[in-house]
Amino acid sequence: MSGMARCVSISVITLFAYPLLAREPVVVQSAQCQDWVNYSATYQCSFRNPTSAANAAIVFALVSGAPSTTVTSVTDDHKPAANVYVQDLHYVFGDVQSIHFYSCPRAGKARTITLNANGSTHFQVILMEVAGLAPQQPLLDRTSARDNGYNSGPTFTSGPTDTTTKAVELLIGWTEQAYPNVMTFTDTPPWRLVEQEPIGGSRIAYRVSKSLGTYEYTGSFSGPGDYRVGAAIVTYRAADD
Repeated sequence: MSGMARCVSISVITLFAYPLLAREPVVVQSAQCQDWVNYSATYQCSFRNPTSAANAAIVFALVSGAPSTTVTSVTDDHKPAANVYVQDLHYVFGDVQSIHFYSCPRAGKARTITLNANGSTHFQVILMEVAGLAPQQPLLDRTSARDNGYNSGPTFTSGPTDTTTKAVELLIGWTEQAYPNVMTFTDTPPWRLVEQEPIGGSRIAYRVSKSLGTYEYTGSFSGPGDYRVGAAIVTYRAADD
């Protein structure tokens, strides 16, 4: 089973000499949804396929309208009972945009994610199913977020995290131009795009770390007019083999 040490025939001395290694996390599938019309307090977004039993679900959400507008809970359609999602990051960007990351390990068979806010708002949502993350909470290890300001140059950064506690981790990055969303973004390798919202502009990328260290999500952008760009990074612990 995932997350269990395969040590039936290994001596105690060997275990001390060779600590367990972490498997490399993999993004299995992703989905994006947004609603700029209804301004409801509840919104749903679905994966194309149900998640697998041992995999984790990570949910990014952006709601806006006022600094106090926020996501209050995330659930899913897992049976017989919905999964519990833990909030890993809440960051207010551009004074009116509330950024959230939520996660659930071993989500089981789930497809539709339900998000609740504390008032009427529009939603930007990106879902990720990830194999190879730790089998229990806390999945979260480190975070960092930064408002890169107005017209501060054609690059962005989330700012560096504190030093990670595991060598192998899944790193998730977010960036967005607050208004009017006319920029073209490019991630710094080895960051890879997961999804980008066509209207709201929120961009989610990922990479996998191979050693302990401090990490930041960085890239560049181009386009006309004034801009205010924000960025964030969240790191998640990999499972031990």
